[in-house]
Amino acid sequence: MFSIHGERFYIYPGNRKLAALWADRVGEIRKMKISAYAPRYEKDILTAIGKDPYWDMFTRDTAIDAYKKALGNDVTYVCHSGSDFCGYVRALPDPGFALYISELFVVPEWRNRNIGHALLEQFRADFPDLTVYALSDEDLYYEKKGYQKIGSVFQL
Repeated sequence: MFSIHGERFYIYPGNRKLAALWADRVGEIRKMKISAYAPRYEKDILTAIGKDPYWDMFTRDTAIDAYKKALGNDVTYVCHSGSDFCGYVRALPDPGFALYISELFVVPEWRNRNIGHALLEQFRADFPDLTVYALSDEDLYYEKKGYQKIGSVFQL
């Protein structure tokens, strides 16, 4: 048994293939680093979301300059494994009251490795006195992670 970020993993000695797979995964997880946003990460984020047509609301010509500004003005974290960009999360602050997560993006080849969860938990670690809400169109993801659904969001 071993533990990473508070999660426990068990490897049964009879399954060497599985043990080798988990050893690789553990190595990847240990290399991961979550950092506060800095302008040097802008290209990583824009390249990653630019490959996904769902995210074009941020990368189209009429929005990109405002989005670049928002990345630096809001609370944004990025995740890297070595030199590989894995994902990011951005939240809108309501100082003294709450943080509203507006985007959570994990690069497709890095999904299912708890990167999204680690990025989300960074907010709770850094802002323990604030309530953190996720503005979501992926409710199942948050429910699977054990987060409680409170209310809903309406477009006006």
